[in-house]
Amino acid sequence: MKIDPEVRKEINQVLDAMKEAVEAKNIEALVAQVDSEPNILTVGPCPDNVGLGQNGFRRWMQALLDKATPVKFKLGFTTIKGNGPVVWLDTHVTYTCKNGDNQKEFDFYLSGVMENIKDEWRWSQMHLSAPAELEFPEGPTPPPEAEQATPETSGASQNETPNSEPGEDAPPEWNYM
Repeated sequence: MKIDPEVRKEINQVLDAMKEAVEAKNIEALVAQVDSEPNILTVGPCPDNVGLGQNGFRRWMQALLDKATPVKFKLGFTTIKGNGPVVWLDTHVTYTCKNGDNQKEFDFYLSGVMENIKDEWRWSQMHLSAPAELEFPEGPTPPPEAEQATPETSGASQNETPNSEPGEDAPPEWNYM
C-alpha cells in the first residue's frame, strides 16, 4: 500500500540514523532503533546472526561491527509500503569496511518491518542478508530446445519489447540516494 510522503520522510530519517550509527560503530544507537518487545526477530548476514529482542540484535550486530572497521554504509534503491502504524521496506546496502589497509565492499539486502510506537518508528523485524552464488546439483543434459519464436514469428514489431509490462521501472522518489 502506498504510504504518505511524510511517513516516507520519517522512515528515511530512521535509515539515515542507522547509516550514521553503523559508520560510527555506535551499537547503542542501533539497538535504540529496535522495538523493546522480547519477541522481535532480527537476522544478519553471517551464519550465527539471529537474535531475539534488543539483546539478540546487539549480540550479532556487535559481532559484525567487530570484524572490521566500518567505512561506509550506503543505502540504495529503497521501497517502503505500509498500512497505518506499520511499514515494510526493502533496500540495497553497500557496506564498506576495512582492517588496516585492507578494505572490502559488500552488497547487502535489508528488509524488515517497522512500527510506529509512541510516535517513533522502531524495527519490529529485520533481515540483513548478503547475496550468495547458488550451486545447483548437476543433472542430465537437457534435450535440445525447440525452435524459439523470433520477432517475425511472434508478431512483435522491431520497436517493441516482447512481454513488456507497464510499471517495470520504479518512480524516482523510491531511490533513496
